[in-house]
Amino acid sequence: MSDVPVPSARVFLKTKEDFERVKRDGVRVTTRLFNMMSCASRQGETRVGIVVGRRFGKAVTRNRGKRVFRALVRTTRERLLQGNDIVIFPKRPVLTLPHSALYTTWVTTLTSQGLMVPPDPLSPGRMGRQGQACAQ
Repeated sequence: MSDVPVPSARVFLKTKEDFERVKRDGVRVTTRLFNMMSCASRQGETRVGIVVGRRFGKAVTRNRGKRVFRALVRTTRERLLQGNDIVIFPKRPVLTLPHSALYTTWVTTLTSQGLMVPPDPLSPGRMGRQGQACAQ
């Protein structure tokens, strides 16, 4: 992973029109931890938007849900295939599960939808069962 910061405008969806286009034209995927919609990007780069409604909880809870997914996006950004816009709708269980379980669901879902390069099974930092790093 590079230490050079990437402007958030290039990583995250910002405008209402972009969110509406993904909701209108995108393909929906439902998991236990989040719903996701994705469609082809007009800009050639992959950007992610996070939508958390009031039903999720109070402002502190909604902001925490968004922070969790922004961290996931930043962690896996380099493996995302270019040319897609993705909108994530977190569900409440993301606040109580360990990061490793959410990370696994995130990577599995994106990989199965053709939005991410599959993880290298021999990479030194991969996570094993119970959220522990695999011995090499």
